Order: sequence, then C-alpha cells, then structure tokens
Amino acid sequence: MLEPDLLVTKFTVPPVRSGLLQRSRLLTLLEQSCQVPLTLLSASAGFGKTTLLSAWASQNQYKGQVAWLALEEQDNDPMRFWAYVIAALRKAGAPVGTPAEALLHSSQSALLTGAITSLINELAALEQDIALILDDYHVIREQALHASLQFVLEHRPPNLHLLLASRVDPALPLTRLRARGQMLEIRETDLRLHAEETRQFLRQVMGLTLTEGEIALLETRTEGWITGLQLAALSLRRHTDASAFIQAFTGSHRFILDYVQGEILELLPEDQQRFLLYSSVPTRINAEICQALTGKAASQQALEGLERENLFLLPLDEERCWYRFHTLFREVLLARLQASQPEQFLRLHREAALWYQRQGWAHEAIPHALATRNYVFVAELLEDCVERLSLQGELKTLLAWIKQLPTEVLREHPRLATSYLVIFNLLFPFSQQEQEEKAYLQQLQEGVEWLLQSANHASLPASEQDRLRKRLLILDTWKLAKKALSAGNMEQLSKVAEEMQHPELDDDALWQQHGLAPFAMSWRMAGNFPPMVTAIQKIRQRARMAQDRSQEVPILWGLIAAQIALGQLREAQDCCQDLQQLINSLKIPLPLAAYPTLFQAQLAYAWNRLDVAHRAARQAIDRTLSLQYMDILMGAYEVLVRVCIVQGDLTGAEQALSEMEQANQATGIPLFRPWIEGLKAHLWLVQGNLAQAVGWAEHTPYRQEALTYSVYSRESTYLTLARISLAQQNYPQVLQLLAALLSSAEKVSRVGSIISILALQVAALQGSGAKREAKRVLSRLLTLAETEGYTRVFLDAGEPMYQALQAWLATEQELASPVLATYAHDILTAFARTPGETVVQPGTPLSFTAPACPASPLLESLTPREQEVLYLLAEGASNQVIAERLVVSLTTVKKHVSSLFLKLAADNRTHVVARARELSLL
Repeated sequence: MLEPDLLVTKFTVPPVRSGLLQRSRLLTLLEQSCQVPLTLLSASAGFGKTTLLSAWASQNQYKGQVAWLALEEQDNDPMRFWAYVIAALRKAGAPVGTPAEALLHSSQSALLTGAITSLINELAALEQDIALILDDYHVIREQALHASLQFVLEHRPPNLHLLLASRVDPALPLTRLRARGQMLEIRETDLRLHAEETRQFLRQVMGLTLTEGEIALLETRTEGWITGLQLAALSLRRHTDASAFIQAFTGSHRFILDYVQGEILELLPEDQQRFLLYSSVPTRINAEICQALTGKAASQQALEGLERENLFLLPLDEERCWYRFHTLFREVLLARLQASQPEQFLRLHREAALWYQRQGWAHEAIPHALATRNYVFVAELLEDCVERLSLQGELKTLLAWIKQLPTEVLREHPRLATSYLVIFNLLFPFSQQEQEEKAYLQQLQEGVEWLLQSANHASLPASEQDRLRKRLLILDTWKLAKKALSAGNMEQLSKVAEEMQHPELDDDALWQQHGLAPFAMSWRMAGNFPPMVTAIQKIRQRARMAQDRSQEVPILWGLIAAQIALGQLREAQDCCQDLQQLINSLKIPLPLAAYPTLFQAQLAYAWNRLDVAHRAARQAIDRTLSLQYMDILMGAYEVLVRVCIVQGDLTGAEQALSEMEQANQATGIPLFRPWIEGLKAHLWLVQGNLAQAVGWAEHTPYRQEALTYSVYSRESTYLTLARISLAQQNYPQVLQLLAALLSSAEKVSRVGSIISILALQVAALQGSGAKREAKRVLSRLLTLAETEGYTRVFLDAGEPMYQALQAWLATEQELASPVLATYAHDILTAFARTPGETVVQPGTPLSFTAPACPASPLLESLTPREQEVLYLLAEGASNQVIAERLVVSLTTVKKHVSSLFLKLAADNRTHVVARARELSLL
C-alpha cells in the first residue's frame, strides 16, 4: 500500500521521447551492470545520464526487473528515502517491503538497519534479478543514508544490482569496490558525444541541415556536452544564418547562461561560486594560481572538491595538479564575472599576468596583460620577455603582441619599438608586407630618433642612449642592404659591405644574434667572407663566455655558409655537427632548424655523395617551403637540380627548377632571378639544347657585368656562361671571363669560388690545346682541393678534366707529393666509377668508360655501419671522432675498424682506404 504523499512519477521510469539519439556503445556498456553490485554514472549536469538510463530501462533487454527512483532534496530523510525505494521496487513488480515499512514507521531510528535487513532478505528470496536505479544521487547529503546504502552493497543478495547517476562521486567505498572489480563506471569522458553521434543528433534528432565543417565546429565548442549542443541547436532554429551563429556561439549565449546559472551555480555555496568565478580567468589552473586569484589558502582541496563534484573541471595530468574548465562552462563563468564584478575582472587578469610572468610563461602572461587594457603594464611585461622569446624563435608572436601597443606607449619604450623593427626585417626582408607596414615602421623609427634628439632623452642613461643609437645604425644598414638587394644593385651592396662598420653591441640576445645580420648579408652577397667570419667568431666567443649556447645557433649557420664559400669544407662539417646538436638539445624551431640539412646537401654534393645530397636537399625544401624561407630554399633547390642532372634524371631536374621558380615568384625577390636563369641554361646544355643556351647567353647582361665587376651572388650564373662558351669551343672568351672571376675571388680569398673557377680553366686550357698551362693550373687546383676532399667539381668539368688528370699523372706525379698523387688517382677512379652520369659537356662530350682498377671482390659485404666508419676513415677521422659522430662507444668503433681490416685484407687504416677505393667502395 503506497503512502498517499509518495509521488508515483518519482519511481516511474521516464518515457523515452521519440527521435532519441541511439547511443549503442553506452547501452552495450550498461548491459554489464548485471555482473557487478554497483554501476556508477558520474558526470556534470547535462551529459545525458538520466536519458541514457531511461533508454536502457525501457529497452526490455534486461532479463530482470528495473526499479527507478528520481531523488530530490527532500529525500535526505532516511524514512522517506527508503519508503520511496520500497515503492520503486514494488512498481517494478517485486512484492517486498511490508515488514520493512513497519520498522521504518517506528519512532526508533535504530530500527533503520533492521528495516534494510528485512528488505535485503525479501529481495534475496526473489527468483528474478532486479536493478535499482537511483537518479540524481548527488542531492543526498545525509550521512546515515550513505551508510545505509553501503550496508546494502556489503550485504546485497546476488540478484540485486544498484545503478547510481550522480553529478558527484557518492560517499561510498568506491576505491574498495573498484579494486575488487565490483563496480562499473561510466564517466564524463564516456558520455561525451563522439563525432558521429554529434552528426546524428544535429541532423536526425534536431532536424538541422548543417555542413560537416559547421558540425565539427559545434562539436569542438561543446566538447561533447549534449545539453550545450541541444541548447545551441534550439537557438539555431531561430537563426537564418547558421554559419554566423555557430561562429559566434559561446558560453555567453542566453540559453547557456540561464541553464548553468539555474541548474548549477545557484545550487552551490557562495564561497564556492566565488572560487569558480575567480579561478575561471586563466585557461589552465593549479592550486598556486588559484590562491593568487582567490586568496583561498586551501585551493588544492577546493580544486579536488570541484573535480569530485563534476563541476566541469577536467584534470590535465595524472597528478591532479593542473586543470581546466569545460570551454563553454568557463565562458559562462567569465560572462557572469564580467557582468557582476567588472572591477574584479580586470584585477584578476592583472594578477594572472603577473603570476605567469613570474613563472617565465610569456604565452600565458601577455594575453592576460592585454585583457587589462593597461598598455603600459603590457609594455613592461613585454620588455621582460623579448630576449627569451627571440631565443625560442617566437618572432611572429612578438610582432603580434608589440603591434597591439599604441604608438604613444611605444615612444616611451624605445627598446620595444626597435625590437619590432629588427624582428620585422628578419621575418620579412623582401616581402610585400613591407609596403603595407612601411608607414608604421617609419613612424616607429622616427619616434626613437625624436626621443634621442629631444629634451626627453636626458631622462635616458648614457648607456641606454648609446644602445639605441647602435640599434638605429643597424636598422639603417638593413634599409640600405635591402634596397640594394631588392633592386639587384650588387655594386651598391658591395659599397654597403665596404663602408659600414659592424658596431660592438652590449645588448640583449636578440640584437647580439641578429645585429650582425644586415652586415653579414652585405658581406655574403658581395662575396667578402673574411670580415664576416671575424665578426662571427667574436660574437661566438662572447656567447661562449656568457655560457649561453642558444646564441650560437644563428651565429653558427652564418659561419658555416662562410666556411663553405671559403672552401673550408671540413671545418664546415664540424660546425654543422655542432649546430645540429645545439638545435636538437635546445629544440630550436624552423627555419633555423633546417640549416644543417641544407649544409649537409651542399657538402655531400661537393664530396660526390649524390644520394645523401639528394635526400638532404629534398628534406630542407619540404621543411621550409611553407615558410617561404628563401635562403634555404634556393640553396637546396640548386643542389637538387644539380644532383638530378648528374644522375641523369632530367625530368626531376626540370621539376625542381619549376618549383624553384614558383617559390621565387611567390616572394618576388629579383636577387635569385640570375641564379635560376643560370641553372636553366645549365640544364639546356645537358639536354643538348645548345642553341637555346647560346641564345640566352648572348642576350643576358650578366656576361659584361662579370667582366667589369664580379658579383658573388651571380657567380654560378657566370660559370654557366663559361660552360656555354666551352660547349661552343670559344676558348678565348671562356678564359677571359674566368680570369675576371678568378681575380675577384682571389681578392677576398674565396677559395671555394677559386676551386670552381680553376676547374673550368683546366677544361678550357685542355680543350684549347694549352696542355702545359692546363697542368700548371691543375696542380694549383689539386693543391687547394685535396685537403678538403673536393670531388664533384672535377667530375662536373667532364672529359677535358679527365684527360688533364691523365696527363698530369703521366708527367707530374713523381714531382708531386704522394698525397696529391693519390688524390689525383682517386678522382680518376671516381670518373671510372660513374660512367653513366650525365655531365655538362665542356668541349668534347664525355663519352668514355675509363678502365677501373682491377680488384678482387669482397668475401663478405660491408654492413651499413661499417660503410659509415669507412667513409669517416677516408676523411682521416680518428677513432674518437668517429665515435662522437656516430654516437657510439669507442669500443664499438674499434670493433668495426678491425672488421674492416679483416674484410678488406688490409694491414692499417691507410691500406683500408686504398683497398676500399680499389674496390669502388669509396
């Protein structure tokens, strides 16, 4: 007999509405509830716990009976609670509870355990299983009820299964049940809608016609929160422009605000509401920042409480140290805070900015500072983090933040203004963006100049005035160098390199690293590398004394580029390894991180390791193409084109040239145009299209330019002109051009250029019949090239070089050093090893197969690691150096070297290398 004040709707399974989203994966999971004493559904409000349980209860797939009880605040009375439980069990068809009711109506509270015991005994006598669902269990706070339910769990009959739906974890022995495998848990992560469920809900349940992109955006905004998604869908029905609504949908929307306020916030104590509002300002929170914002000493306990209560707080680590709020929930809190306490909103952002700044986390600090709208405060924080962010390569981020400061604030912070200018120059040296920013950049620089010239500069210390003047000098040099480069005026660029003196800088890391850039650019493009190396070495020494290895990264790449140009390949390789180690250890981002790959490609080509060169060039391109970083792209494309030509892949060479042109067109830099034209003419020669190559050569202005003053950035183009004249057998013209190029390279000791020029001189002299002069020039070439292991430069000179080498060995070998003679033999062997290569044809086409040295085949082939060790042995590396380069132990290296002695039947390292060359292993 039901009590008259018991509402039958509280223990009636809610009806399942038509068009309900079918959540098969969760219903299947719930089927396991009959195997455990307790099933807990614990999640924040609006995640569909009740709907899921009602759908499961209505499926009729459960073999037993299902009793349902929807709990309310008034049910914290033990007698009322258990009266409703008995009513729910009876409604499900279980004839139980009469003795228990009698005990419940007794005035003696001690009889509660007896009533529950009686109920358990009656349930145990039933033949059928029964599932008791207690919905909204989070409203139960009475400890006696928790204890009584625990008693049921500990003494339940096997046929009774309890299912609880709650917004917080109940005060039950969950840890013990979990450890014993006696509990099934369905939590917020399980209840979140997946992508397909979101699609079905919006289209089938809510009847909305949305694109895949719009659905995905709503899924992201709601994070699988089904109520948030439903509220958004209801609002969408009232808007004609669905896309615009979805883009603007946030937690400040009225439906979301009303739901969270009414269903969640109003039910919480005032101090907990305040904690939620104040701690919602940062996107990620921990106890320390919460204490700084809320003043609550027990912030860790407060956070753990919010997590237990499923108040949309998501842990970000296993230690439960860092958390974040559900995105929409946080937006609701922020909207409430801004509306009700606007003065606190600004104060909290300032406190958050200061806290993050103390941790050194600029990415979190600056957005909070900007939210205060106190731009002087923002500028002060930015000045503190410019150096750190520049070392991390976060230059675009710095630009974006500084740009948000009013110009009047930047006038009072000239360091920030000048930092913006140098960063912009570094990121966009030739970009069209400069035209859009020209007025702004000019305004910034004039502001600093005005400050130094006006009476206000007296407020600046003398050291600060000197610092700013040096910065302005560097910025002026940038302007001159960029203007000359953009116009392709190499004569003006050379004057900049000659006239401007690099200032000694006592400045932060950004200027220490990049203050050299405009001077280095001028020296590099003018081909004058010795002063560049001197300046770089000084800066590198200062960086080492300061024990700041991060400063070495941009220094090293400039040094390596200079070393390659100066023909110091071995030193370049060593520095390249240092650079790669720095990049790996410091996690330096692109584009700087791609420089070692470019240098590897250039060095591998010079040493005729074509597969390595091809792979490295392609990798450098793939890593920097999206960044349009032209310095790396153009150098890598050049290597790729040349390797494809040598390997006979002319289609690949054409494709690489086409990509190179497209990349240059995207940035519109005239500097690289001659470079690309020269490579294209080089390819025409290889393809046998002499007429087209000659036509280009006759109409290009570069030939006369090379004879009057040589421009290093166009040197490869001039060498192509020389090759075209060689193919025409116009030897006087070739020699005149090469003499002019050689004179220019010798003035600045650019040995890399000298070697390339001498190789073509040998070919021209040999082809013209001046064989004695050819041998003389070849002697000089071999002497310069041998120490650095140059190989490809000889092979690219073709048949005339081969003939000159044979003649030199026939007459000069005995007079030359053994080292030089061995080197000449090695080059001849390289010619013999690669008869199928396609090479440029200076004079007579290369159509021969030189006899290879007779050699016995290996009894056992070399392993890949032994091959690597062999290459390093050939370079003269010691066992210790080999161990460092291959990152293996010294013992391992010795083992590989001994194996090479055995396999190659050699007595010592020199013999190993000689045998390897005989067998074409090097």
